[in-house]
Amino acid sequence: MGVLKKCVRNHARPEGSIASAYGTVEVIEFCVNFIDDLKPIGVPESWYEGRLNEKGTLGKKSHVCTDDDSFKKAHYAVLQQSSLVDPYIEEHNNIVTSEFLEKSETWITRQHIDTFGSWLRRYLMHNMDIGEQMFLLSRGPS
Repeated sequence: MGVLKKCVRNHARPEGSIASAYGTVEVIEFCVNFIDDLKPIGVPESWYEGRLNEKGTLGKKSHVCTDDDSFKKAHYAVLQQSSLVDPYIEEHNNIVTSEFLEKSETWITRQHIDTFGSWLRRYLMHNMDIGEQMFLLSRGPS
């Protein structure tokens, strides 16, 4: 009854509005029960319903790159943020610069980013003096 009282438009004669609203509710319930393709009104569907049933997500789809170049760039970004790796970054940058004197600074930087992860792994492979964290950083993404 409380739901129907909310539908009252003319407070001088509420009976007519309540009767009209009741008839509308009955028609909608009849249609929902006998037409299969209609979604019932009432409680809205959960925002997470599609994700829980593996139907996909709402909005922009996420894209995961699994190519080798993306892994190299991500690995270099992680290594660059670590203070343990700073001396090795300088050393490798000096090596690349000395090998390619005629190349531009942009090319040398790109070469350094592309080859640093594999160089660090080879450089620290047989070094037993490094800590466990440095060893795991040099291994790269798994």
